[in-house]
Amino acid sequence: MLEARGLDVTPEMSARLERAGDTSSAAILQVIYEQEIGHVAIGRRWFDRLCRAQGLIPEQVFHDRVRRFFKGELKAPFNHAARAAAGFPARYYEPLARPGEGGAAS
Repeated sequence: MLEARGLDVTPEMSARLERAGDTSSAAILQVIYEQEIGHVAIGRRWFDRLCRAQGLIPEQVFHDRVRRFFKGELKAPFNHAARAAAGFPARYYEPLARPGEGGAAS
């Protein structure tokens, strides 16, 4: 589910390339972005399945792992629409965001 960060930053990277006239690179990033939604969805399903198989609550395990293995809070803004399309609900990541941050990236 770490790939979800790509869902947050790729649209703006693609837009910057487009504005700079690099339409072919922008198009490549768009393909990657669309595929990333599926990758995040698969990762989320497997994560949840493995947690539940061990009698664990996936959301709690995710929070624990992020707090244990990453420095600081998750960096917003988040692309809520893309994350939702991947089946990755805000309740997993919003509580881990920097205070006062959150919101959507478009």
